[in-house]
Amino acid sequence: PARGRWHGDLAEALVRVGEPAEAQDVIDAARAHALRLRRESVLAVLDRAEALVRAARGEVEAAERQLTAARDRLATLGYGLEEARAAYALAGLRAGRPGPASYDEATRLFRRCRAMPWLRLVGTATVTDTAKPEPHPAGPAPGEAAALDSLAATERQVAALVMEGATNREIAARLFISVKTVEATLTRVYRKLGIRSRVDIVRLAAGHRAG
Repeated sequence: PARGRWHGDLAEALVRVGEPAEAQDVIDAARAHALRLRRESVLAVLDRAEALVRAARGEVEAAERQLTAARDRLATLGYGLEEARAAYALAGLRAGRPGPASYDEATRLFRRCRAMPWLRLVGTATVTDTAKPEPHPAGPAPGEAAALDSLAATERQVAALVMEGATNREIAARLFISVKTVEATLTRVYRKLGIRSRVDIVRLAAGHRAG
């Protein structure tokens, strides 16, 4: 892609497969080059990617601030699709917290860009977030609730598609990621939830809803 913004895409992909340190290395190298050339759009995209690195490291508040600033900067520069992606990432980050998360801004911006693949991705994320069960008045089992809440946005999306009966190849096609990325994501989901198979994902989700 023009102007080198693909480095941000590479860094974000590395975060999704569980390699935040390598992602930061890509960002640092690309940022040094972009600073020399004064590529403002590249710097803003790299900030968006770095925010996801911070989120992966548990620095959620710092990640939210950086994502918000990157979104606003991209809007000022007139990069509508990149702005929409920052808004989408911001909504995904907030989805990991208690309370509702809104993908409305991302949806509006992607529609303005006519970015249909991204709109489908937003739709999947929205369904996943809506499907998250409301807490039982007495409260769910602490370990189970903590495990479910520990899933990152991409992990929740993959888990939701597993619950729909999608294969790894189908999940990869719908989320625009590789089959290997799906497999790596599922491995993290299994580890976080303390389970061993796709069937266990469905059972855990069903039990959580019933609770």
